[in-house]
Amino acid sequence: GASELPFRLLSRKYGADLCYTPMIYSARFVEDDAYRQAELRTAPGDAPLVAHFCGNCPATLLKAARLAEPHVCAVDLNLGCPQRVAHSGNFGSYLCATAEGRATVLSIVRTLSSHLRVPVFCKIRLLDELDETLSFVRQLRDAGCALLA
Repeated sequence: GASELPFRLLSRKYGADLCYTPMIYSARFVEDDAYRQAELRTAPGDAPLVAHFCGNCPATLLKAARLAEPHVCAVDLNLGCPQRVAHSGNFGSYLCATAEGRATVLSIVRTLSSHLRVPVFCKIRLLDELDETLSFVRQLRDAGCALLA
């Protein structure tokens, strides 16, 4: 994959300034120490690093982010994933598909940004309407999103 440790180290060798972990399932990261160790594997020279989480529960994402926080410079919320697993798990772009889902996203961002020492990033996809996307982007910013991609 393009975000596992060997690729990150190679990317850094050729000038990458910032790298992300693979997409980490927040609930599993909280519950499973072996998964946590595998997904947040790092090495000297692998910094700055952003933990890239998916999920739909503010409390669970906060627990996961707090576990990662000592090892990363930021936490990224995956709101762009269109994979089938994101649909069945109600995260990624599917969580942003409805007003109710977007309200959940804003709650997640507020929770993370108000309880973490590192910034919160969000990766989104465009919504169906440009005005709706721009409104959502402003809401993410106001909720505490420090970087939007």
